[in-house]
Amino acid sequence: MINLKSPAKLNLFLNIVNKRTDGYHDIETYFQLINLYDEISLEIIPGKNIKFLSDNYELNNGKNLCVQAAEILRRYVNKESDLNSSIVLKKNIPIGGGLGGGSSNAAMVLLGLNDLWNCNLSKDKLNNLGAQLGSDVPLFINGFSAYGIGTGTTLIRHEVSKKIFLVIYPGIEVSSKYMYQNYKAKDRARHINIDNMDQNIGFNSFEDLLCSEHNEIKELLNMLRKYNNGSVSGSGSCVFSIFDDEKTAIEISKLIPKNYQTYIVHSLNTI
Repeated sequence: MINLKSPAKLNLFLNIVNKRTDGYHDIETYFQLINLYDEISLEIIPGKNIKFLSDNYELNNGKNLCVQAAEILRRYVNKESDLNSSIVLKKNIPIGGGLGGGSSNAAMVLLGLNDLWNCNLSKDKLNNLGAQLGSDVPLFINGFSAYGIGTGTTLIRHEVSKKIFLVIYPGIEVSSKYMYQNYKAKDRARHINIDNMDQNIGFNSFEDLLCSEHNEIKELLNMLRKYNNGSVSGSGSCVFSIFDDEKTAIEISKLIPKNYQTYIVHSLNTI
């Protein structure tokens, strides 16, 4: 058996550049890994059916990314009849919050079973498999914070100074697919790269759409910006504020309505 920590991420900015001919979108973003973790246990078992169990009953349907990751790896090494595993997932990262929990889980299952099953695949091969499951999966396979372009799978390693984050989950599950399908491109294109990213921290192309559909997100952003700064992670629904010290983050967290889940975390350059 092996036990793995599956981290979350924040998008310190997210700029949608254009819609591609294949239906996907080119983006510019900075993926910041943070010390908020799900926990995964993997164990070799007999039989052919991947056995999955989570403390979040919504995920116990056999269609989640953990099971898909195990199946795609098993098919790739052509040993579907010889390899099997149980996967136990303890969820701490909110679902549909834009923190990459599902992608992180898939990445950790790929990495863990690659070792447990002695597949010996390179990270490049695992990245190719992971990208079939989600654009964020390669981030977690590589295991470092990075500037991302293309669909988010082209990663340039780049470290920023350590920060503290107050992350708020408003209890809303937002579908990334829905957000991309309903996003309306702005007339003015802006490009964010490593050189100018510091001036664009907090920009998110989805913010207007999210706020128009979810007043709670708009109110939370206004509250955070009143006292410090406020941003959306990914396609939502989580919002966050960046601090230099934990004490101030704790003080601001006490002002957040109690019906919202709050997390105080710090940045990670590597997993």
